Amino acid sequence: MQEIAQLRQSIDEIDKELQRLFIARMETVRSIADVKIAHDLSVYDRERELQVIAANLSRIAGSPYADYYKTFLETVMLLSKEYQKSIVRSAL
Repeated sequence: MQEIAQLRQSIDEIDKELQRLFIARMETVRSIADVKIAHDLSVYDRERELQVIAANLSRIAGSPYADYYKTFLETVMLLSKEYQKSIVRSAL
């Protein structure tokens, strides 16, 4: 059982780093929302999302995790859009 405890500790450390990166991403999303408000741009940019997914998936092509990573990216982008929408609504 020591092995699983060590693996869980590793997951905990990874989660801390993911949290740090998530906060940094959302802070950038906030800045993007401000630019979109200032220039009357739509929150949703389908072309950009497709570019982000394609670029990120190309770096892990052939990985057994590619489909899961695609879902991860889509989920993060969904959360980012929801956050941007809340910022835009509050600016109105």
